[in-house]
Amino acid sequence: MRRFILIFVLLTACATPPEPETSAPEPAPVDLAFCLGEPFADSIGQPVSTIQTNLPERSRVLGPDDIATQDYRIDRLNVYVDGNGIIQRLSCG
Repeated sequence: MRRFILIFVLLTACATPPEPETSAPEPAPVDLAFCLGEPFADSIGQPVSTIQTNLPERSRVLGPDDIATQDYRIDRLNVYVDGNGIIQRLSCG
């Protein structure tokens, strides 16, 4: 019986400890100064129609199924909306 206890103790010592749970890193704050989007930062959660006429010249509104070019333009404001036209996020590029 003592042999089994010794074997269990040795096996337990060799076991790898569980990995600690890691939470997803928080996204970095978006600097909208480059694309003139700072005045629209508080409009997340509102309909895009409330700001659409005031958006900068180089901006685009992207829906969930819209196709967008992959070129990066720091001076372009991207307004991402859901299927109902509600603003989800803003980014430059």
